[in-house]
Amino acid sequence: MQLNFLLIRQLRTDKGWTQQHLADICDLSLRTIQRVEVQGIASLETSKALAAAFEVNRESLLSEVGLSVASSDISKKPIPLWLLCATFLAGVLCGAFLLSLLS
Repeated sequence: MQLNFLLIRQLRTDKGWTQQHLADICDLSLRTIQRVEVQGIASLETSKALAAAFEVNRESLLSEVGLSVASSDISKKPIPLWLLCATFLAGVLCGAFLLSLLS
């Protein structure tokens, strides 16, 4: 089932809990908490344990259907490090080229 991973992360940080602390409270593995906070994927049992830990309705943790554009942008895959480095290097090279034209 798909959970609202941003809400779960926010609830955890608002309480000042680490991922390990939340895992211990829910009797879940740290890897399960990490997966929920990154992908929002959880079993029914995991969603019930999280709802009990945060003292909220399980339904409030579910991902909303029809996400807005801003929410869907957040859920996109992160940009690979090699692409960030290549973009930075391209910018440096373009800057150096432009400086050489000006001098």
